[in-house]
Amino acid sequence: MKRSFSLLWICLAMAGSLFQSCYDESNEYGNNLVSSVFRNISTDTSTVTVTALLIDSLETSGKGLAMLGEYTHPIWGKVSASSYISYNCPSYNTDIDETVVLDSLVLSFRYQGYYIGDTLQPIGISVHKLTEKIRLNDNDYLYNTSSFAYEPEALANHTFLPRPNSDERVEVRLPDEMGQDFLTRFHKRDDQMTSEYFEDYFKGLVVMPDRTSGQSLVALQVADTSATLVLHYHIIDEKENEQELTFAPNTTTQFNHINHDRSGTVMEAYPAGQKEIPSTELDNRGVLFGGLGWYSRLEFPYLNNILMQGEKVTIESAYLKIYPEPGTFSATNALPDSIYLYIADENNVITDAVTDYLGEEVQSGTLIKNDTYDEDTYYYFDVTDFMQQELGTFGMYKHNLQLVFPENVYTTTFRNLTFSDQQGRAPIVLQLIYKVYESY
Repeated sequence: MKRSFSLLWICLAMAGSLFQSCYDESNEYGNNLVSSVFRNISTDTSTVTVTALLIDSLETSGKGLAMLGEYTHPIWGKVSASSYISYNCPSYNTDIDETVVLDSLVLSFRYQGYYIGDTLQPIGISVHKLTEKIRLNDNDYLYNTSSFAYEPEALANHTFLPRPNSDERVEVRLPDEMGQDFLTRFHKRDDQMTSEYFEDYFKGLVVMPDRTSGQSLVALQVADTSATLVLHYHIIDEKENEQELTFAPNTTTQFNHINHDRSGTVMEAYPAGQKEIPSTELDNRGVLFGGLGWYSRLEFPYLNNILMQGEKVTIESAYLKIYPEPGTFSATNALPDSIYLYIADENNVITDAVTDYLGEEVQSGTLIKNDTYDEDTYYYFDVTDFMQQELGTFGMYKHNLQLVFPENVYTTTFRNLTFSDQQGRAPIVLQLIYKVYESY
């Protein structure tokens, strides 16, 4: 993933008297030569600073789905999705001596199952013809920021009530003139209706949300049987038999373009390309947002202050709790099942991951959910090993943690998480238990 990084806010936290701590001073440790006393200290006031970071671009081509619609997040503004689709040339087998009559040309989708927002409200879409061929970039991908030229006048407009978990289809009838042109050219064996020249004649479609309606985004399948163009016609003979010619989408070049309207949000002051925003500029919030590419950096600037409390200090355990902000999640915007922590160096280059206790798998934050009180819902990470390794490091040797979604969540969903820094409504918490040794 491409990233751009800079500095974030710093919260005040000092060791010693500024820690709210519990002490056990009755312990002795050592041998016959050295007498030692140690204290066990527990604190949950260690400073954690938060910065929102934006991935340069997300690969959305070749994912097998079309994201369509518009959703307004209560804090982060409007997100809309359009899908660009090119088509393979079908094989037409009706004999040239037959007489054929057009019935219709239909764009047909199946639901993929994912959605975000209020599906009780209809979604409006418009279908436009591309005037520019879809071409992959040099690295064979297209991104959420990619786009290609299209005719401004829509071929068709359609409104539907989304049924994301059903077997229903979303079908849009396209102009008969377009269907008749297809049928005439195929039946006459026009040279443009061959695999070699078809894309020169028909470059594809872009399906866009109607910005005047819609409170949800849905995922529709892109496959041999979905996102297809179906040309319905019949042959005039004794039975007038019905025929179908199906144009399958090019699943390699199909991609989704995502727009984010920051107007009226705490991000409005920042340009769309701003890739790093401290939580102090976001009303003390951090954010993760699939489709858009937001994730968060967590830093611990004063961790080494605990070293001043004794001759030797060791961290016994460290746990991180991240509280989703109440009001930012609901039944129609469910909390993500999994979030992850990765370890990055001073240049924000990923060096490792926060793993499970066996050290074998990337640790997924455990979601502790309270269905009665949203304030008691949180994600829980054991970061003991990271904090033990980090204690005592300085300068270029210090690391930060990056809170992220799995890659497929960023590229195929609009899952999101809004949480507070330590000055926010539901403060992030780093719980430390450390041992202070003093020799006598």
